[in-house]
Amino acid sequence: MPDAPAPDPVKLKDVPWCAALIHAPGTITFIPQSHVTQDGTEVSSQDQLFRRTLRNDEAIPDCLGFYQDPQILSDGTASDSPFLLSSSSIMFDLRPGVNGFNGTAHGGLIAALMDESMGAYLYTNDRVYKQKKAEGLLPVASKGFEDLGFATSRMDIRLLKPIRTPQIVVVTSRLAETDGRKVRFSVDVKGKEGKVYATCDGTWVSFARGRL
Repeated sequence: MPDAPAPDPVKLKDVPWCAALIHAPGTITFIPQSHVTQDGTEVSSQDQLFRRTLRNDEAIPDCLGFYQDPQILSDGTASDSPFLLSSSSIMFDLRPGVNGFNGTAHGGLIAALMDESMGAYLYTNDRVYKQKKAEGLLPVASKGFEDLGFATSRMDIRLLKPIRTPQIVVVTSRLAETDGRKVRFSVDVKGKEGKVYATCDGTWVSFARGRL
């Protein structure tokens, strides 16, 4: 018997509990970097998994990122850390095309969602950094930060509960600490009522842009 067709996808902004998150005070939404093109073009060497392979009605038809507007100090400047965001999140509309076992999302796909979320944090922080620099709000400690790139070094993943599809999940990456070239994150995958499906302690390392 052929597989049943995937349920019609929905727009995340039209789902009440999702709308409540993205319209909370101080929240700013963004398009994840894997869905962004420059001048209508894309780089064939990057982001193909989420931009092309998974971006369809049977897998992940829609995703949307959001974060809290960074704290501005009383003197009108940003925080003294070049990492201006405390966290960022991405909502993913997961459809049956991402399933592994018995109607649930593949464990490797869950790992990819968390890796994508950490990358989105760094990409979005970079955009906010450039915005604050243009506004003259950057701290001295951030000098040279825009010359760095980052890559995944390690992920310690715990799969706690199966994610049945179709389902919308929110993957949040929180900045845990920085240590030299290392940036550490605490990541979780949650559902509608805050149920935690998976967590991850992730480490990324910085490098001079153009070296990788």
